[in-house]
Amino acid sequence: MEDKKDELLSVQYRIEKSGVKQQKLENQLISLSEELKKSKRNSLLFMIVFFLVITVLGGGVYFLNKKKDFLSKNEQVDEINIKQIQKINDSLREELTKLKSDISDYRKELVSDENVITAEDSTDTKKLKFEKKHAFVKRAFGQDDVIFIEADYIEYFEGKEAVKRAKEDGNAEYEINKDGDTLYYLYNNYYLNNNNTKLRILELDNRVKIQNVNQISDGFPLKAFQKIISDDPIFVLEINNGIVYKITKQKLP
Repeated sequence: MEDKKDELLSVQYRIEKSGVKQQKLENQLISLSEELKKSKRNSLLFMIVFFLVITVLGGGVYFLNKKKDFLSKNEQVDEINIKQIQKINDSLREELTKLKSDISDYRKELVSDENVITAEDSTDTKKLKFEKKHAFVKRAFGQDDVIFIEADYIEYFEGKEAVKRAKEDGNAEYEINKDGDTLYYLYNNYYLNNNNTKLRILELDNRVKIQNVNQISDGFPLKAFQKIISDDPIFVLEINNGIVYKITKQKLP
């Protein structure tokens, strides 16, 4: 009986010992399971962090490439804009040069007698202008209640300018003094230049003012004026829109 009791105790001890081992194994399994879970969480977290890092790096590279392309395009656009601005600037310079040339030619036309616009040269009133001209008046006549004059424009100079222009034309008087210097002068102290003998028919305004002519009536003193111009004096004609509104006899020095 005692042997059986001892055997039962031994079996019970082994069972308890086995239970303790089983409990330890279960605890180890639970611990391993928790470690595996932690490892999975860490792996997942690592994967997420790794993915975020890769995404950020990829985005940075993409942004840098885009920025590089943008800067490159901007440089190309700036270069194109600079070329266009230079082209426009060159074009404006050409236009300015042409405009200066046209202005210079226009000024020469104003000085030239041949290019003076009168009532007979053009019927376009937009091209007509105010003028003040020295002239010989060759004749005066009436037609259809309108008075006309036939004028020969001249250039009139006095003083030093007269001597200068006469010298240029080879018409100045001169003498050589004791020092061997040539002195140019004019007896009358004025000079007329009449290189262009073109005659122009000009209309007189019905209220034209004539100095040095006695107006005995309200109308134009045609006969008195015809008598004055027979001596071939120099007149100053003031013209507005191709019509003479004032005539003055030039006083000679």
